[in-house]
Amino acid sequence: MIACPNCRTIQSPDRINTGELFACPRCQTRMRADLFNAFYRPADSGATLDHIQEQGQAECYNHPGRPAKVPCGQCGRLLCELCAVELDGRNLCFDCVKTGRDDRQVARLDTRCTHYDSMALTLALVPMLFVFPTIVTAPATLYVALRYWKRPSTVLPRSRWRFIVAILLAVAQMAGWILVLIRKFG
Repeated sequence: MIACPNCRTIQSPDRINTGELFACPRCQTRMRADLFNAFYRPADSGATLDHIQEQGQAECYNHPGRPAKVPCGQCGRLLCELCAVELDGRNLCFDCVKTGRDDRQVARLDTRCTHYDSMALTLALVPMLFVFPTIVTAPATLYVALRYWKRPSTVLPRSRWRFIVAILLAVAQMAGWILVLIRKFG
């Protein structure tokens, strides 16, 4: 049985583990009740901590039968290795990550990825329309392409053809500027 933390009124069992906030019928305190699977097992009066750990009673909230490794840093649910998501040095469950994303409370939840290969290719192609900016953008293209060559692009792997094309264009632009400068001053 779960009691309201404010007025100690016993709550209805159908409100437990719903994942939703509900109001106490007596005092209207908003609460959420999530119980771990071990709560429903009969208590073993002679059990010690070692005996409980040997039996594996500390199990994952989402995967009954899998041993729990860490608690969620937000809600306290016990999580197995599959369920634990580490963000900002804290282990969070999927629900807390989703809630943090929706409420913008998780600071380092990056949902975007910079595509440096596309950036290098754009940096090489667009200035060619105006010719003069290439004197600056060609070395910048080489820098971006070589600097981020080994950086993982996204969850889905991408080929490096954009980097290769960008490097070739940048080298061609720089060679063109060198020839122009040699003819002009040399």
